Amino acid sequence: MASLIQRLSNFISPTTIGTPLSTNVSTDVNLLKKDLSNAIFPTQVQRIRQDVSTWRDAARQAESAFYPWRTKQQILYIDTILNGHVKACMGKRNNMTLLRTWSFYNGETKVEDEALEAIFKSEWFEKYLTYVLEKEAYGYSLISLGDIEGDAFPNIKSIKRWNVSPDRYEVLTFQNMPGGYKFLEEPYRDWHVYCDTPSDNGSSPTGYGYLYSVALYEIFLRNLLGFNGDFVELFAQPFRVGKSSKSGKERQELYDAIRDMGSSGFTVIDLQDEIEFLETALGGTGYKSYDNFEVRLEKKISKIILGHSDAMDSTPGKLGSQQGNEDNPVSNALDEKATTDGRSVENNVNNLLIPRMRNLGFNIPDGLTWKLENDKEKMELRENEDKNNAVTVSNIYQLKQAGFTVDPKYIEERTGIPVSIAPTVAPNPDMTDNLKKKVSNIYKN
Repeated sequence: MASLIQRLSNFISPTTIGTPLSTNVSTDVNLLKKDLSNAIFPTQVQRIRQDVSTWRDAARQAESAFYPWRTKQQILYIDTILNGHVKACMGKRNNMTLLRTWSFYNGETKVEDEALEAIFKSEWFEKYLTYVLEKEAYGYSLISLGDIEGDAFPNIKSIKRWNVSPDRYEVLTFQNMPGGYKFLEEPYRDWHVYCDTPSDNGSSPTGYGYLYSVALYEIFLRNLLGFNGDFVELFAQPFRVGKSSKSGKERQELYDAIRDMGSSGFTVIDLQDEIEFLETALGGTGYKSYDNFEVRLEKKISKIILGHSDAMDSTPGKLGSQQGNEDNPVSNALDEKATTDGRSVENNVNNLLIPRMRNLGFNIPDGLTWKLENDKEKMELRENEDKNNAVTVSNIYQLKQAGFTVDPKYIEERTGIPVSIAPTVAPNPDMTDNLKKKVSNIYKN
């Protein structure tokens, strides 16, 4: 790799004019083993116009028989996530996992270890979980842990995916290189965590991520925004026309006056000239077509990312508004995504991150596992328990009203609430005598 870099000639990096090329692309093993992004030559991503043909070309490049790469696919994705609806759906899906509480367990026993929890309750671990969840969107993530400072990885980062080959498990110095640094081997292995998804069609060991399906609809959604803007510009804004038989300076003055009236279209024509706008029968209601198509596209995107078309835009009183209802399709779809993402994150932390942290010197006892708490399930159990206890108490009250008594042990077994018979308060003799005197005096008066 070093010899390849040294053979470069007639190339100037604007960030390092006057400095050796080696300051950009390091060949120092001590630097590379902790962060393979140091092996990537700094080049600008070429953002091209994305359409259905480039979307299809991305799959062809990823499925190449001899030298598959993900460059076109990942560059397609960085334009896809600029869409506001796509970004909102991704944020909602990630937050369903990131906002859950977690604990350490030894088997089924919860372990309280403040020192260990302090290591993970920090910003670097939040970033790590985000990078792990992003693999579902992009197909894979290669996470560089970086230097250790205290009990943290403050320089943790996700390595540029277009410089990562998920087929050969290599980091490439230049995009589409046939060889690179194998991050699953020493000395890079303990300092990097690779996360991938199941293959879509068997042509690659790694999947494309859900953004590949989303990208097709987002391309139409992006173009629709431009078409809608053109429609508004042509048919919604008034068009100014000035007629004049003048020429020279006077005609130019009329032109300038009409131009400065506003931002809509304008022209100056001769008295005999005509301008005609040809519209279809639906020209006056054409905006409805854009609005309808936009809603349908966004529903498809919501369905792919969140599992249901109404997961983002449900309204009160309609499908999806009753969050937590076990019969609600939207709630069920979101729960399924949160469950599968949660299991994926737990497997990653327990099988990939924690073993690497132990190898790097972190004191994490053997046998401990990191688990996400199922807060919703706990709440549902508590609600069911309260409902059952309310029924039991109501029955006991009815029995008491009928003259029966209930053994406190039975109540405690049924509800789990410790109970005891309230002591009977004996009446105060002095208070009783005083009360009799007051009543007697009132009667006499």
